[in-house]
Amino acid sequence: MKKVEFAISGNDRQLQAAASGLACETARIFYDARRYDAAQRAGSFALQLARRSDDVDGQASACSVLSRICIDRRHGDRGIMYARRGLALPELAPVQRAWLKLRLARSLALVSGQERTARDRLAELGDTEGFSPYEKADMTGNVGVALAGMRAYPHAHEAITEAVRLSERCSPLLLVAYQAWQVEVAMTAGEPLAAADHMTRLARIAPMVSSARVNSHVAGLLTQSARWKDVPEMREAREHLTSVQPD
Repeated sequence: MKKVEFAISGNDRQLQAAASGLACETARIFYDARRYDAAQRAGSFALQLARRSDDVDGQASACSVLSRICIDRRHGDRGIMYARRGLALPELAPVQRAWLKLRLARSLALVSGQERTARDRLAELGDTEGFSPYEKADMTGNVGVALAGMRAYPHAHEAITEAVRLSERCSPLLLVAYQAWQVEVAMTAGEPLAAADHMTRLARIAPMVSSARVNSHVAGLLTQSARWKDVPEMREAREHLTSVQPD
C-alpha cells in the first residue's frame, strides 16, 4: 500500500485507477482475515484514488467493499451510507448496481425499524442473468443471510440452500461459508436436528478452505450449539466439526 500512496497526489489517472484496484483487492484480503481496521483504511484509500481518476467502476467497487466491511462489523448506518454513495454513481454496470443494492438491503436489515425497507430493496434485485456462477452463488447466499437477519427463516433457508447448490460448481470457499450459514439459520430458527445435519455436512467440507473469517464463523457455531449438546445428533455433529477445526 505504501508503494502506491504517491499516486493520489499525481495526475496519472491510469496509475490512480490501477492503484485503486490494488487497494480494493487489499481491502478484501484484510476483510477475509478479519482485520477490519486495515480493510477499512485500504477501502477508503481505494475510494480516494478512484475519485481522483474519475473511475466510476473503481468508486463503485470501493463503496461496495466498504459497505461489506461495515455489515460484518454490524455498523448498519455506515453500510447504508457507502451503498447509497455507490448507487448514486452514473452508468453503473448491472452487476455493480445489484451488489450495491444488496449491500444496502443487508445494511438496512441491521437497523431497527428498517426491515420493511430492506425487504423492498431485496425485491428490486431482479434476476442474475448474465452474472458469473460465482456472483450468482454469492448473491443468492447474501440474500439468504439478509432474510435471516430479518427472521424470515423459511425464505432464508431456501436462498442459502440454493447458494450451497450453486457454490458446489464454482467455489469451495463459498460452499463452506454458506453451509455454515445453513447451520446458523437452523439453530436461530430453533431447529437443532436440522442444524446437526447441516453441521455434519459442514464438517466434511470445512478442511477444504483456509479463511480466518470462515474459521471464526465455524467456531461461533460450536459455541452457539452448546445449548443442544445433550441432543445425541447434535453431540455427534459437534464432535465431527470440532475434530476438523484448525488448532
